[in-house]
Amino acid sequence: NSNISKNIFGINAALWDGDLLDNPKFKVQTRDFVRRVNHGIIRYPGGLRADDDHWKEILDNKDWMIDTDEFLEWLKKTGSKAMFTVNFGSGTEQEAAAWVKHANIDKKAGVKYWEIGDEVFGNWHPYYEKYGKDGGTIYGKRARKFIEAMKRVDPSIKVAVVGVLDGAWNDNVLKETGDIADGIIIHHFPQHFGEENDFAMLSAPQELAQAILRLRKVVDKWSDRYNKDKKIELWLTEWNSVDFNPGPQTLSVEQGLFVADYLGMLATLRIDNAQYWDVHNDLTEERGDYGYLTRSAEPCMNCPRPSYWAFRMASDALRGKLYKTEIRGDNDSFLTTYYTINDGKKSLLVINKSPYSDYDLKIDIPGFRGRATIQTLDKTYEILKEGWANDPSKKTKTVDVSEPIRVGKRSLSLITVE
Repeated sequence: NSNISKNIFGINAALWDGDLLDNPKFKVQTRDFVRRVNHGIIRYPGGLRADDDHWKEILDNKDWMIDTDEFLEWLKKTGSKAMFTVNFGSGTEQEAAAWVKHANIDKKAGVKYWEIGDEVFGNWHPYYEKYGKDGGTIYGKRARKFIEAMKRVDPSIKVAVVGVLDGAWNDNVLKETGDIADGIIIHHFPQHFGEENDFAMLSAPQELAQAILRLRKVVDKWSDRYNKDKKIELWLTEWNSVDFNPGPQTLSVEQGLFVADYLGMLATLRIDNAQYWDVHNDLTEERGDYGYLTRSAEPCMNCPRPSYWAFRMASDALRGKLYKTEIRGDNDSFLTTYYTINDGKKSLLVINKSPYSDYDLKIDIPGFRGRATIQTLDKTYEILKEGWANDPSKKTKTVDVSEPIRVGKRSLSLITVE
């Protein structure tokens, strides 16, 4: 068994997302949806934009973009804390240090988590030629200056450097920063654009394990080399199911199953920090959307998608201590389970990935007996309903866990014994 980090349930909020703020047309405000999930850490200003936008300029402009002060005010209403991504591309270490001063000294916001840039290693990044093409050394040397300047303002902050899931980039960056960086940042979008496949997506959470084990070896090597009293942390600050231009799969219940299973794997792998992409995005031409809530431009305004309900169920379930479970049966490859105990509440999250079969589960867990509640997310949740109307917790049933429990095909079930 192991304690689950409270920081794995984070999400991204983008500075261009006006739907974050209260809108009289919304039946339920974004802050209320977000607060109910209990995200922990919300990352801002989001994505490649972070390496082009200047925080002070946005603050002074008072335009349609969500500025630092508006974000910090909104954050208070959600009960979450901030992670800021500083502008490494067109920005300077002085600008980053001034942001730390504004947030933590002037505003007393206590923003603890900071990232040095976003995906500089990729040839899609506007500053790749300048800072990423050499494989991480130039980035690492310059990132070091950022960290030093920022920690002079507030030594209590944690700062992470850009990494990759696998490759020499990590060694090159940590060689330059391993003694002062608190974490290394990775992003993970397992499927490629236009190649979405439900079976591939639903097996992706388990495939993350090998990549994380390899990455942890590299990170621990540099922690040990610098004799750090604290290990360099792993921050997975963007994740979703497909790398760009998402298709209809992202609106499906399968996406919900992926989200819940992925959060379960983050708990299992003891990731330090993770942020889903994202609160709102936009419908693409391919008819998909990364956001777990719809936008104000859609007929159902600010409505939860299956990914939202799944995120909320997983966030409720995956707290406290996680215990190892095993499934014995012919179809164990289709089922994933996560069992937790948190202050006397016992929760079993069951993901049935099979498109073909319902299963009757005979549960044999010490102390998990008697009357329980069960809530379910299944294909009926692909039909959007206004506001909270499609809330799985409103359709909770009572069951006796000494009897077999039926889990439907392509469904997520949360079984709880208080």
